[in-house]
Amino acid sequence: MPRDPSAPVQHRPTPFVPMDPRIRRRRVEVRRHEGRRRLRLLVSGMVITLVTAAVWVGIRSPLLDVDRITVVGAERTPPDWVTEAAGVWKGQSLVDVDVEAAAVAVEGLPWIDRALVRRIWPSTVEVTVTERTASAVTSTNTGEWAVLDATGRLLETVPERLPGLLVVEGVGELPEPGATVGRARGPLAVFAALSPALAARTLAVSVLDGGHIELKLNPQGTVRMGAVEALEAKVRATETVLASVDVRNLAILDVRLPSSPVLTRA
Repeated sequence: MPRDPSAPVQHRPTPFVPMDPRIRRRRVEVRRHEGRRRLRLLVSGMVITLVTAAVWVGIRSPLLDVDRITVVGAERTPPDWVTEAAGVWKGQSLVDVDVEAAAVAVEGLPWIDRALVRRIWPSTVEVTVTERTASAVTSTNTGEWAVLDATGRLLETVPERLPGLLVVEGVGELPEPGATVGRARGPLAVFAALSPALAARTLAVSVLDGGHIELKLNPQGTVRMGAVEALEAKVRATETVLASVDVRNLAILDVRLPSSPVLTRA
């Protein structure tokens, strides 16, 4: 007989099926494992946070501030100049000292060739410098003397000529200390190519228009070297002529063409 659509639907109760004890135990173990894992993660996060905070507080502690700044190797450069150039000051956090940037800044000082800046824990910054060597001097338009190293870098200006240094002439207007005198590079390169004996006889090296080089000899005479090229051949030709002929009353020795030197007497 068909069911009356208006009649209420009667549901049959679902029979109770007990859970297998092994499955129940497994579920309990999984839940306990998940709980222990969450607890470990929570504890690990707390430990990392505490350690990070302790480290941050430690490195920012006044105990790790810069209390001492030492400068090693500076003879021509005042230590205060080195410290100021490095940008390091007492009371600064030691961890904030940028040792690479400080070294580059110190190397910008006129006399400084190389600089090494390092932290010495807990509270010292050490700056070790290697200074340049004075190689030549050139006169200024104020009557003073500018001191140059072998690369043409202007190291300082002094009132009196320093003894024992080469005189370079004709370099033109001079820059500020720490910059390079461009026109001095040629004369210095020529002088560096001379033998010790010829260098000892050279009073000055001049640079002329076009970059041509001349040597002024002691006690007299001028060597015209010309352009800064074929220096070895020109030096050899100069030494050969000076050693093989009577150089009294020597006016000009022209070795611009080293295979055919020309000597002129006064």
